[in-house]
Parts: sequence; C-alpha cells; structure tokens
Amino acid sequence: MLRVKMFVLMPFLILLLTLDYSKGEVKMLPLVHQTLNCNERTVLQCSVSSSMPLNNVKVFWKKQEERDFECDPESKNNPPGFECNYTEETLTLTISNLTPANMGTYFCCIRTDSGHAKEKIDVSIGQCPGEFSNQMAVPGQVQCSFNGVYPKAMINWYHYDKNLTSNSTTTSLENSDGTFNITSVLNTQDKHKRYNCSLWSLKHGRYSDQEIEVEDQAKSSPVSGISTELCLSWALIFLSLMFSSRACLSL
Repeated sequence: MLRVKMFVLMPFLILLLTLDYSKGEVKMLPLVHQTLNCNERTVLQCSVSSSMPLNNVKVFWKKQEERDFECDPESKNNPPGFECNYTEETLTLTISNLTPANMGTYFCCIRTDSGHAKEKIDVSIGQCPGEFSNQMAVPGQVQCSFNGVYPKAMINWYHYDKNLTSNSTTTSLENSDGTFNITSVLNTQDKHKRYNCSLWSLKHGRYSDQEIEVEDQAKSSPVSGISTELCLSWALIFLSLMFSSRACLSL
C-alpha cells in the first residue's frame, strides 16, 4: 500500500520541481567591497543573471541605515548626487562626487515574475588629503590649516627634528560631507625662520608635510613701510620749502 502511495505522489513531485525550475533563477553578482578615492566620480555595479527571460522587472538601490535612500532608474526624484541605470544585464549606481558621507553598505535589488534577489556592496574611502593653507595669525604666531581632510587627523609642528607641538593649539571641525577642517596655531617664541606643519592620522600616520617660512616682522610689516613713505614725503616737502625760501631771499 505504501509503495502504491509513493508511486502516485512521485508524478506530482516531479511536476512541482519542473514548475519551480521553469521560473528560472535570478542572481546579482556585485563587487562586494570597494575602497575608493575621495571626490571622484564613482560607479557601483551589479551584474544580473537569470536562466529565463525576465518579465515585469523592478530594480532599485537601497542604503543600509538610511530608510529614505532609494535610487530607481525609472524615478525622477532620486537622491541628490546619485544616478542609477539598468540594462538587461547590469544595474549601476553612480555617485557624482564621492565623500565620506557616502560611505556605507549599498544593496542592489531586483524583483521580477521569476523571483527576486538582493546583494550588498560595502563602500569605503582610503583618505582625503584636503587643501593646505597658512598665514601669520598675529605677531609671534603662525597658523596652518588642512581643509577637507579624512579621516580625522591632528597637526604636529617641527623645527627640523625638534618637536614644537606642545606650543600649539589645534581645533577640528567636521563638515556635512564627513570631512574635517583642521587648524593649528603655533606660538613662535623661539623666533625660528622655518617650521614644518605635519598632518597625522591614526590610520595613515604622517602623510602630509608642509614647510612654512616666517618672514621678518620688521620687513613684512605694512605699518613700517607706510611710516617710511611718510618720512620720505615730509623730507621732500621740507627740502622744497627750504629751497623756495632761499629763492625768495635771493630776490
């Protein structure tokens, strides 16, 4: 009796397996992890694979821990700075200007009559070197700044091999794009002429050095220059009056 039941059930099992296989299998094949450069146009890509033609396809991108993030090739209201496209074989997400705020886990997603699939891509940034600037804050101080830096870093000061960092004050401000503006002011009591402003991070160590040459205050002071010009002007006026008075007396 048991053999008869098994014989009757077997055709139904074979039919179910055949129907399930006929739906095909949808696969997403992403580059799982990407370490990218800061402030560059970046393209994330997932290849779509299926054993059967796909019908009623819905594709989109999501980002972990950001519920409102969704990039849909058919939508006109995608997140600013993002663009997504889909062909029959590839789903792409383009980030126009990659910043630390764009780091995280992205999911390429597809839904069809044949099934659905979702795969993740982890995006990270190596470093953002930022832009360097310096100026004389006030007499006896020199200022060094790195703007748009990632990861968070600190500034050390040197005069040749001598570490002068203890004579400085450093501030760090995080920007909306995830980078940092780092500024340090050094008290130049030793009256050295050259200083080295060095950017350090725990991840990369010492990775940006800038040499600053401090000009002689007496030479660079605009007040001193103006005073000299005034003195010369008064001297010329005095000489002119003196010669004029002599000319009058000779008459």
